[in-house]
Amino acid sequence: MGLSATNRKRLQELGGEIREILGGAAREDGTPKTFDELERESIEVGDAISCAMLEANVREGEQPAGACRCPKCNRLCPRCEEGEPRVLQTDRGEVGWLETEYFCRRCRRSFFPSDGRIGPASGSHGKCSRGTEVGLRGSLR
Repeated sequence: MGLSATNRKRLQELGGEIREILGGAAREDGTPKTFDELERESIEVGDAISCAMLEANVREGEQPAGACRCPKCNRLCPRCEEGEPRVLQTDRGEVGWLETEYFCRRCRRSFFPSDGRIGPASGSHGKCSRGTEVGLRGSLR
């Protein structure tokens, strides 16, 4: 991913705001922070921002309301009211979201539509009434 000059400038400005929030290069008692302290603080902030961005992007890709076809019996199945909580350990920290879940009464199993963006879609595949792929996936827990 290449950042444009405009986006780099915006990130520099955000970095300045974050620096102010964290108190700059001085400790609370006014003594300067060591380079190691500054680096660790920067890494922690970068990790927190990365996780927040990942969570927001995952939520943005959630499936719209509607019925999906069961990948096993091909019947239309309702969307469960609450999604399945998922937590994934990334290189930058934990990322959590609610994964859209559907339940087939005939097969007595839950399934999770996959748009192919997150995790491997395995097992048999069908099509949602919306036209997106559906796959059976194992739990990430």
